[in-house]
Amino acid sequence: MTPRLISPVYGFGLSTRREEGSLVRRGRPIPVPPDVLEALLPAARERGISVPELVQRLLETIASEKMATAVLDDEAEMKRRAKTRGGR
Repeated sequence: MTPRLISPVYGFGLSTRREEGSLVRRGRPIPVPPDVLEALLPAARERGISVPELVQRLLETIASEKMATAVLDDEAEMKRRAKTRGGR
C-alpha cells in the first residue's frame, strides 16, 4: 500500500510521514472527487509533487493559517457575482 494514496472512493490512505522527530502523523480517509484531483494535477506536476501531497499541503496551509473562513467567503462572493452577472 502506498502512503498518502488518494482514492476517489476512500480518500487519503494513512500517512507514515515522520514530523518533529519521532512523531508519526496519521490521517483519516478523506473522499476527494476525481474531477478535483484532475484539476490539481498540473499544479502538482509544476511543483514536482504528487496530487495527494499537494492536497495535503493545501489543507494544512488553510488550517494552520486559519484561512477556512476566508476561502469560503471568497467562494460565496464569487457565486454571488456570477449570479448577478447571469441576471443582467
